[in-house]
Amino acid sequence: MLFDVLFLLGGLGLLIIGANVLVKGASALAASLGVSTFVIGLTVVAMGTSAPEASLAVISSWEGDASISFGNIIGANLTNIGVVLASACLVCPIPSGMTLLRREAVFLVVSIAAVASLGLNGSIDLGDSLVLIVAGLAFNYFVVRSAKLERAAKYAEEGGGRVGMGRGKMAISIAGGLALLIIGSELVLQGGVGLATALGVDEFIIGLTVVAIGTTMPELAVSLSSACRLEPDLLLGNVLGSNIFNSLFIIGLAGTFSPVSVSSSFYTIIMPFTLVMYLVLIAFMYKGRKLNRATGGMLATIYVAYLLGVLLMA
Repeated sequence: MLFDVLFLLGGLGLLIIGANVLVKGASALAASLGVSTFVIGLTVVAMGTSAPEASLAVISSWEGDASISFGNIIGANLTNIGVVLASACLVCPIPSGMTLLRREAVFLVVSIAAVASLGLNGSIDLGDSLVLIVAGLAFNYFVVRSAKLERAAKYAEEGGGRVGMGRGKMAISIAGGLALLIIGSELVLQGGVGLATALGVDEFIIGLTVVAIGTTMPELAVSLSSACRLEPDLLLGNVLGSNIFNSLFIIGLAGTFSPVSVSSSFYTIIMPFTLVMYLVLIAFMYKGRKLNRATGGMLATIYVAYLLGVLLMA
């Protein structure tokens, strides 16, 4: 069990470091191309910070053990809202009047509903996965096209503006980050499965809690930094974009390697909490157009209730 814990902790450490290196390089590249703050948060940063979930999902599915990756993806979505975004709201109120961001928040419900619908038969197979991937591509096309109508701004100090990388260093940073993510994902998978077996805990539960929290640390770091530097477009684009990317692309990608088993507990516990959290977020976005400390407190409370439900389920 000691080695399992060491693998898990070491793997999570590599995931966090790898994601940060990847985001730094990719953000510098995007900033050098003059991409807007929102689009960077939605695409480059969202995909970069979701890379731990993606690499873990691919490796576990390739090895025929997708239950921990599915739990990680769904748990990461809840953690992104209930911990990452909630923490940012508690640090600094976030304006949310940007039309495109509010549309993206609504699409959160659409993306998780698509996963739930396709998984009603107990698994997400190759055909279902292709549907999710196509939906993700269509959404990204809509966002990039619509983003041209939104306020454009260069990625500021935390991204490419202050990095000052050459193209060669950017490529090395991106490649190095991906390598660390792959190695870290393998360690997390081995440690998580070993720990679950030793403790008699279902791998789906481990994915929902320990692994999910660990793999969302990159989003937490980016979001807190964005909140402190008053970059709401980057912050919300990162969090919401990561969730949609997780639901559509990562689950879809995992399902192309092997069918992803969808546990009945997803519908009885996880899905209700996910919908409540998403709807509360959307309500605050549309009504007050500002995500304040009350928003953060409510989202965090829902997340704590979710964790208690998961523990009871275990």
